[in-house]
Amino acid sequence: MMNIPNRKEYLQQQSQSGQQIMGVLPALYPREMLWAFDILPAEIWDPPGDILHANAHLQATICPVVKRSLEFILKEPDIINAGYLFPHTCDSLQNLATQVKDLIGVPVPVYSFYNPKGEFNRTTRQYYTDILGDFQTILEQQHGSLDRKKLSTACKLGHKIDSRRLELQNARMTDRLPLSNSEYFQLIRAGEYLQPEDYLKLLDAISIPDEPIPNDKARIMVSGILPPHPDMLEYFDDLHLSLVADDLLAGSRRIPRIKLDPPQDPMEYLTERFFLLPPCSTKAGSLDERFRYLNKRIGNSQAQGVLFNIVKFCEPELFDHHLMVKALKDTGIPVLSMDTELQGGLSGQDKTRIEALGELLRDRMVS
Repeated sequence: MMNIPNRKEYLQQQSQSGQQIMGVLPALYPREMLWAFDILPAEIWDPPGDILHANAHLQATICPVVKRSLEFILKEPDIINAGYLFPHTCDSLQNLATQVKDLIGVPVPVYSFYNPKGEFNRTTRQYYTDILGDFQTILEQQHGSLDRKKLSTACKLGHKIDSRRLELQNARMTDRLPLSNSEYFQLIRAGEYLQPEDYLKLLDAISIPDEPIPNDKARIMVSGILPPHPDMLEYFDDLHLSLVADDLLAGSRRIPRIKLDPPQDPMEYLTERFFLLPPCSTKAGSLDERFRYLNKRIGNSQAQGVLFNIVKFCEPELFDHHLMVKALKDTGIPVLSMDTELQGGLSGQDKTRIEALGELLRDRMVS
């Protein structure tokens, strides 16, 4: 059994021990640089609780990730003592950064990190290296000069985490990971708040058998921003449906596609790492490249169908979604699209649709 610390309790203990903690909004950011400044990133994706105050500051058609993030920030949680970081993920999160920094105001610094978008080339790589340097300079104004040895150590630790996650991901795709849907995604999401040393120990504690584990479950790949809600994951487990692969922003899209060489120069390593991440709707890249990537993952995992777990009003995902669904269906892959507002509970309609997908895939297994 995995022993994953409770997120709230773990972060409270870290804060009480004097740890600097930065609230980080989704999704792509140089975590190793924060570690080198002795800052623990606490990622904010889907905080629980009712939305009581955020709606007064946001349009009704803003995605629930943004709404729940703002609700969390408005409560001024004591654990966030090193500031908030807003990566350039989408327009809604950038607008939220402006509101929090210039209109609402918080008692801690607010930072932005402008990831490049679109087609990548040599100029884009230089841009990324430059913004890493700018981010370092900004952090140094608050936390003192960066220790290059600490950055090197942080990059080596990040490399070990990436390598191990890639191993576990590949093991799950080939039936060599004895974890349920719920357990696997709990493990993946624990990296959003654990100290890197603690997370690596957790990853290393998972054993990977040499031989595949017999698996007669229907095989599904899940795509989207976040994994399905725990209630839905448990329902997939109950129906003996296995989410053998993922294309999630909170999951495999943040793991380099191949194992990198151990880092030598930290800045070069962090730049190389960013450009080896899988295609993603939030990077506004080629739709053809993303389809090829999805098709390859389907083949490598032998997935029989695809579940699109779409966060309601998520503009980057919705922009790609229609064309991705059409392209997959044209190749004969069954697709199920489900909207989520990040709240618990499964409706009867949701259960019926999941059951129908399972029956379709099982029928294909025996035909």
